Amino acid sequence: MVLSDPANTYPAKNKNVAWKLLEGEALALNLDSGVYFTLNTTGTAVWERIDGTTSLTEIACGLCEQFDVTLEQAQQDLIELTQTLLDEGLVRVTNETSTAPGVQRA
Repeated sequence: MVLSDPANTYPAKNKNVAWKLLEGEALALNLDSGVYFTLNTTGTAVWERIDGTTSLTEIACGLCEQFDVTLEQAQQDLIELTQTLLDEGLVRVTNETSTAPGVQRA
């Protein structure tokens, strides 16, 4: 999947991923593949915002508030990280918040 529209891309953590914060960094384990993935401070800030209802643009705005970075740079880096997380099977993405994986419908 190509991530081309950050305003309408909603990442959600894969249900088969276990994760834990360890000394300010996130450690994620893909239970399907057995592969561990470690996220640095910035990656952890992203990981904590991934909930299936928050768009990449909204996540990037939060990163701008937390770190000294422009929106353009935050979005570019976020798209690259999200693509990596997607490739590793740690997240899923959708273009609609109401059908985002991991989001329960009422």
